[in-house]
Amino acid sequence: MGKWVKTWFARKKSITGLSAAIVMIAFVTVASVFAYTVVNLGALATRKSQEVIVGGLQAASGAIVLDGPVYGYGTGSGTNDNITTVIFWLKTASGADSVDLNVNTTMITFENPRGVWPNVYGSGNHDLNYTIVGITYTAKYSGGKTACTIEWETGSGLVLDRNEKVRVTIDLTALTGASPTAGEVMKNEEFTVLVRPAQGSVLKIVRHAPSEVKATNDLD
Repeated sequence: MGKWVKTWFARKKSITGLSAAIVMIAFVTVASVFAYTVVNLGALATRKSQEVIVGGLQAASGAIVLDGPVYGYGTGSGTNDNITTVIFWLKTASGADSVDLNVNTTMITFENPRGVWPNVYGSGNHDLNYTIVGITYTAKYSGGKTACTIEWETGSGLVLDRNEKVRVTIDLTALTGASPTAGEVMKNEEFTVLVRPAQGSVLKIVRHAPSEVKATNDLD
């Protein structure tokens, strides 16, 4: 009898030990799955954060910069003329690969004390009209050209790559508003040009006309 009791207790201990092992294995398995899930979620969150940061940096960083001075050209050879043409040069910013300057992806805005022309770099063979507070501001298309043209001085194509340079010309006589000469810049006036590429921050150019506007004016 004593021998049977000892055997029964030994078997009971074995069963209890086996149950404890099964429970322990279950806990370890669940903990492993939970840890794997947490690690994966952490990695995913880190990757998404990196994507957001990179996207934000790309959006905030400048893709294009000025390359040289900004010139304003007067209406004649004398002084106290209006500035009728603005010319400047662009290149890619340091670290930027390329900038798409296609008329369908890039906008160029011009503003002076008499109005705002949201886009003077138009697409299609037609005028660009914008009605703001009851006044229609027009960037005219004539002679096969828009009010703003971009020409490659180094390189070619529609994409501005590294080591390439373009010349931007804005014909202010092609900008009309409250008057046919609303786009022209008079002496001592401030004007603003905004170049809005598809990617990267907006390039803002702010200049003042001199007190005596000559035929050629370095506005830097």
